[in-house]
Amino acid sequence: MSRFRTAACALGLSVLLLSSAACGGDSEQASSTTDLGEVKAVAGCGPDAYTDPANLNADRKLARCDAGAPAPQPLAEPTTIRMTSASRSSSLAPVFVGMELGEFQKENLTIEFQVLPFAEAMPQLAQGKVDIAYGGTEAGLFNAVNQGLTIKWVLGNFVEPKAVDLSQPQTGLWARRDIFTNPANPDLSELKGKTLGTAVGPASSISYPMDKALRTHGIRLKDMEMKQLPAADIFTALANGALDTAWLLDPYWLQAADRPDDFVLVGGQTVGEPLGGMYAGRSMLTDKPEVLQAFVRAYIRTVNTYLVGDYNKDQKVLDAIAKGTQQAPATLTRTPSLTFDWEIRQGTGEEEQKVFIEFQTVKYTEIMPEDRYVDRSFYARAVGHTG
Repeated sequence: MSRFRTAACALGLSVLLLSSAACGGDSEQASSTTDLGEVKAVAGCGPDAYTDPANLNADRKLARCDAGAPAPQPLAEPTTIRMTSASRSSSLAPVFVGMELGEFQKENLTIEFQVLPFAEAMPQLAQGKVDIAYGGTEAGLFNAVNQGLTIKWVLGNFVEPKAVDLSQPQTGLWARRDIFTNPANPDLSELKGKTLGTAVGPASSISYPMDKALRTHGIRLKDMEMKQLPAADIFTALANGALDTAWLLDPYWLQAADRPDDFVLVGGQTVGEPLGGMYAGRSMLTDKPEVLQAFVRAYIRTVNTYLVGDYNKDQKVLDAIAKGTQQAPATLTRTPSLTFDWEIRQGTGEEEQKVFIEFQTVKYTEIMPEDRYVDRSFYARAVGHTG
């Protein structure tokens, strides 16, 4: 499983979405949060609970409240949220831990979790058959919104602090040293024309960080030959010479890191930017915003209470993640604890779209403004931010 472990293949999405839109998909974009009353200060969530979305500094302090905050505000009636993800990813720890340790129950919420590819979840979001989907900022998301489906990105997922230092092994773009003229000091401009293996292809959210890493060396992702393989097979293809480079997900990069004389990390996730998270459809955005608000509150409280620092060392937290992911604790601890970030950075979607437009994986040519697919109001309200 990977930290982008929810990435779903969106390449064949257009027909599905067009069919959905013709059969009752919402034709209007959802506005910001339906009036939930005045935003009030939240105990335990001070100025550090919200950051400027335009701040992309590598040393940006992540938004945090005190443990236990924001406090529950139980819904009047027990409510079930229908949630989907393409896999049982450990990056869903805030959901799995919150379910197991009672944070959603405190809001009178039950999570009905289903494994469903993100491409299939999007039209169901728009129709109200799914309430919340977890995934990445894939090309399929932008195609769906462009076709008029009501879907908004309402929560981020995680960031990779180590991305500022490629000497630290991590999820990222790995290359065979023997493809470079000077293997000890690789020149990334030599990657032009080389093969690149990914699990999803050019419609994936990871196209953006790969393209960004290459641009600093005068080439683009489109200058490489991209090959799509199952995540579990990519390292084997890299090791046997079938690939020159590969985006290696958790835990597969560990195999490359164990052979530093043969492989080198040449690019990581973009610094300080979550590339995915929670997406809400019309059932939450327009019909039951108070339910979405309760979900966001419980999600943020779970992060603040249980998922700060090296949470894998907390046995009850690790057990909860193991139960949710259906993985053994020993497998989960092979890779470091994630750094969760519920906020959404300004410009991430725009940069993603630039790559998708270049690859023609979106069905339009002008960048879509973020107010069509981002709604920060739910997490801002949860922490009492009024700016």
